[in-house]
Amino acid sequence: MKRLKVGVIGMAVLALCGCSLLSPPAPTLISAWITPNSGKVPYAATIYCNAPDGQFTFELPDETIGPQTEGQLDVIVDSLDWEATVLWTDGGTVLSATARATGNNPRPRIRGVRINGINDLWQLEPLERTLIEAIVEYGGECRVDSFDVWGSWSSAPFSVFYPPYEPGICHAFWKGWIIEDACIVYPVYASIDTKGLPYTMCGLDEGYPTSHQNTNRLYYDFPASSGGTLEIPAQRGFIEVTVRDDFGRLTSATFNIPIQAADYGERKPGVVRGTHT
Repeated sequence: MKRLKVGVIGMAVLALCGCSLLSPPAPTLISAWITPNSGKVPYAATIYCNAPDGQFTFELPDETIGPQTEGQLDVIVDSLDWEATVLWTDGGTVLSATARATGNNPRPRIRGVRINGINDLWQLEPLERTLIEAIVEYGGECRVDSFDVWGSWSSAPFSVFYPPYEPGICHAFWKGWIIEDACIVYPVYASIDTKGLPYTMCGLDEGYPTSHQNTNRLYYDFPASSGGTLEIPAQRGFIEVTVRDDFGRLTSATFNIPIQAADYGERKPGVVRGTHT
């Protein structure tokens, strides 16, 4: 009887040990990853979570999927910096892990600028109303964020106009057309700003204040200017184009465009030579 009693106790102990071996403690850490984790957005990928059996919930940038028993999920990576959080639970313990992916989309390529609608015109004429367009190559959607124009003799950047003026949009009115991703400049003309906008030299730049008085800083003073005349020396001109793509990235390129010399005789503020519409 004693031997039997010992045997029963031993079996009970073995049973308890066996239960503990079959029910390991809950993990304190899980991991998640995405494959592939880099590519040209948008691209297909799969999230994996390394965790015991349980319930998985996937918190994606634009939606939440789960809970589900599968520890993997097919997704579309649609941003350059993409991440998802995986929540796991065994009914008691809740753990989380993050999976990250990146986009390697090329930036826009700013190939050059087009002046007055002519592909091979690479010179600027002082005070002429001038159209500048950006030539951009890109596989997605992008827009010109800004133009900056200045000269090698310049003490200030030239005034840039986007008529008809609309905040945040770079377009120009030229010969009866609205040209997107473009601007109007009067080379070497740098006006005084008023209410955040520069004075325009004529009535063609819709949306901007027009001044025919001496409130314009029509041009900066050149050493050759004297006796009421305006002589503008030949100089280097610079056009910087900044583009914003569909991921919010800013890309800039600068182009060197010569500015011709000009002699206007008697200086007459407010007079504009260019009459392009």
